Order: sequence, then structure tokens, then C-alpha cells
Amino acid sequence: MTPLRWRWSEKDFGFRFRSGDGRAKVDYYQAADPGAFYLVPEAQRKLDKDRFEELARRGFKPTSPRIVPSPWRYYDRDWDWITADDGVLLNYAGCPDGEEVHRREDEGVARAMEFVVRQLDRREPVAVSAAVVRRVHVELMGEIYPFAGEWRTVALHKGEGPTKWPLPPGGIGALVDVFERDVLSRSPFLSEDDGQVFGYVSETMCELLALHPFREGNGRIAFILANLLLMQNDLLPLDVFDRHKDEPRYFSACEAGRVHKDYQPLAALIAEWEAAAAVRWEEVNP
Repeated sequence: MTPLRWRWSEKDFGFRFRSGDGRAKVDYYQAADPGAFYLVPEAQRKLDKDRFEELARRGFKPTSPRIVPSPWRYYDRDWDWITADDGVLLNYAGCPDGEEVHRREDEGVARAMEFVVRQLDRREPVAVSAAVVRRVHVELMGEIYPFAGEWRTVALHKGEGPTKWPLPPGGIGALVDVFERDVLSRSPFLSEDDGQVFGYVSETMCELLALHPFREGNGRIAFILANLLLMQNDLLPLDVFDRHKDEPRYFSACEAGRVHKDYQPLAALIAEWEAAAAVRWEEVNP
């Protein structure tokens, strides 16, 4: 199957063409297969009338379009929260399925890490500022969401648990300023004491996750920034595999930092991961 190029930058939400008249009029949106489409009734249209008419004039209807079921779990006017059956946020791009999201996320992680590695080549160690955090998010999510690099403007509630991140009355920006002043301003954090480095990395990760400043990708941003801080101290980057393997401990440690500002549990876990990374490195580079 030919990979689809999303067109969210055009804000077309995957719309390709329309057919029918009056109440029978329907919009055709791109499905996973380039030759397949799913239908959206006019009453559920995601585009405003003027924008829709502009795109419809440019669309070309195939002779025999193949129609498949809509991939959306629910479909209402609040397109900011449209998700697929697996709960993956699919809006903006007219994204055909979660698999495509995950593929592009993996590509984004690689781009973000390439950006981090480039910072290590600079003559002076780079301070991790709010601007750097936003740039890393653009590298991570820029091919998926138009809000990449922007502080979130919505409240968040992840998973089935009680954890929520409300939207402060003054927005996220003011809280990020405090985070930058109290935590990030101590970077570049350079020390020959690995324990001190792990403690600072833990604090940075926990406070970032407490804020959840972005709509998507906060956990990955925390790991990528942690890798920058570690590599600035000639330590090895963290492997996401370890986080998944130790997920209950990781979540518990993050909660300790988020709620109680107890950064030691995550610092201890980072120390374990670093030791495991050193073993893997020695096995590959005897």
C-alpha cells in the first residue's frame, strides 16, 4: 500500500470530493487505502461552508470509488476530540488509522533525537529553555499535528484513571515560565556526580509531566529532554523499552514527583536504566 501524505496543513481534514444533491449530498474522505474513501453526511461536515466549497471545486471524483466504514469512533462538531476505535487522536489530518499515527510518531522521535544530538556538537553546552522544549516538540509532532510546538489550550484526561491536567485560567504559558525559572534555568546541568545528574533529570521530567504543556507527546518529550541532559554529562541515553518494561514503577515514580515533589523514585529508576544501558553498550562494543 502506498503511504498516504496527510494534508492537515491545508486544513482539509482528509476531504477529497463530494457527490449528490440536497439532503443526499455526502462528502468523501480519504481512507487507509489510497483508492478507498469513507462517507460523511453533510450535517456532520467538519469544514465550514466557504472552505468546503473551495476544496470541492478542486476535488476530482473517481469513476468507481470504493467505500469503506468510517474509521472514527465518534463524529460530532467538536472535531478537536475525534478519535479512532483504539482511542488514538486522529483529527486534523483526516488520518485514516492509528497505525499511520504511530508510524509518523516513530519518525518524529528519530527527528527529535537527531536535533538533540546536533545540540551536543555545539562548542558550549546548550541550556534547556522553554524555546528548546518547543523546538523538540515541533521535531517530534510537526508531521502530525498543526499544534506542534504550541502550549495546549485544552484540559487533558489520559487513560481510565483519575489523573487530569486542567487548563489554568491564565493558560499554560505562565506555568511554563515558572518551570523555566525554577528548573530549566539550572541547565546546562553538568556534574561529575551521576547521582546529582539523575536527580536533576528526574526533577525536570517530573515537573514537565506535571505541567503536561502540550496536547500530545508529553511523555516522549520528557524522555528526549532527559537524554539531552544525560548525554551532556557523557552518559548514555535512556531506552524507551525500559520505560515500557518498568511501566508501573515509572508511573508511580512520576506520580511521586508530580504530586509530592519527591524526585528520588524516578532518579533511582533512571540510575537503573543507565546501568542497563551501559551493560548493553559493553556487549555491543566489547
